[in-house]
Amino acid sequence: MSLSNVELGKWVEGHHSVSQEGKNGELVHVYAIAGPPVFGDKANRWDFDIEIPIWGVTFILKGYIDLSTLEIDATFSVKIPIVGTYKLAEVKGNLKDGVSVTFGIPWVISGTARFYVRDGWLWVDLSAEIFGTTYGPISIKLIPLP
Repeated sequence: MSLSNVELGKWVEGHHSVSQEGKNGELVHVYAIAGPPVFGDKANRWDFDIEIPIWGVTFILKGYIDLSTLEIDATFSVKIPIVGTYKLAEVKGNLKDGVSVTFGIPWVISGTARFYVRDGWLWVDLSAEIFGTTYGPISIKLIPLP
C-alpha cells in the first residue's frame, strides 16, 4: 500500500503524538494503531501496535488489553537499525497494579519497563542502557483506552 503525501499526513495525524518531553529537552514520539478486533465478538478486547523511536532504537509494544479486567497480553520488543527486531519480554498481568518487566540482550540493551493505566491512558515508565549509555527513567503516555 502506498499513500500520497496528503494521505500520509492525515494518517500520521491520527496515529502519532508527542507524548512527553524527555531528558535534555528531547521529544518522545509515539506511533500507534489501536482498536477492537475487526472480526469476532470480542467487544472487551482492545488490540494495539505501538512504536516508540527513542534513544537510537525503536521500542515496540504489540498485543491486547481486556477492557473489562485491564489484563494485558503483549510482547515488548526493540528494533535496532540495520540489525533487526528482537523480543525483550512478554508483558502479562493486570494494569491496575502495573506490570513490570526487566529485559536484556548482552552487550546491546538492558533495562526495565513498567506498564500501567493512569487517567484512562496506557503509560510506560522506561529506563534502559543501550550500547553502554544510560537513558531514563522517563514516563511515556502511550494510548487512550475507551
